[in-house]
Order: sequence, then C-alpha cells, then structure tokens
Amino acid sequence: MGCEMGNVLEIATEVEMKAFLDDNSGTLGILFKYSPTCGISLTVEENWKAFAEISPDGVRLAQVDVLGARSAARGISQWIGVLHQFPQALVLRDGRCIRHTSHYSITRQWLEGSLST
Repeated sequence: MGCEMGNVLEIATEVEMKAFLDDNSGTLGILFKYSPTCGISLTVEENWKAFAEISPDGVRLAQVDVLGARSAARGISQWIGVLHQFPQALVLRDGRCIRHTSHYSITRQWLEGSLST
C-alpha cells in the first residue's frame, strides 16, 4: 500500500495508481514520476518537493518511483495516452491528462502554473 509523505501520496500498486488516475471528483491531481537512480530525477525532485510544500489544499499530489513500483508505473501511458518518460509531471482532472512535461522542464513555476488549468 502507498504511504503518505506529507501531502504527497507515494503510489506503490496498480490499484492505487488506477484510483488516482481515474478520480472523477473534478479536483486537480498532479503525478510526479521519477527514478531514484536518475540524476535528472534527483535534480527536479527538489522543484517537486518545494511545490508540494506550498500547494493548496484540494490539489491531489502523488508520486511514483518507476523502478520501485514498476507495475504501478508501467500502465500509466496506456491508461492516459501520454508517452512514458521520467522524470515526468502529469496534471490530471476527471481522469484525463490535461497537461504534462518532463525532464528539466519540471520547474516550480511550471508546477505552480498547473494550478490554474
């Protein structure tokens, strides 16, 4: 089962991933995909953490380690129709990806801009 890290859910299973992706409550969700062995992931993770600390209540935040939770991460691109990359940030609403970026484009400014989508 995934564990809560502050206000960020660490997704560990396919069931948790599908539940996060399929949320139809109208609330904004942001998913951060990363690898703990990837230098780029480690660099942009600082942006993710800084954003998570200031994100408003009501925004669902989750992250998935693409190596540690392979089964959960494996189907994301098929479920939402976005090419698999990591690190990657996906902005979701009502089960659809409405915005995404990857690698060094995952900045705190990009993440904050996602709040108005």
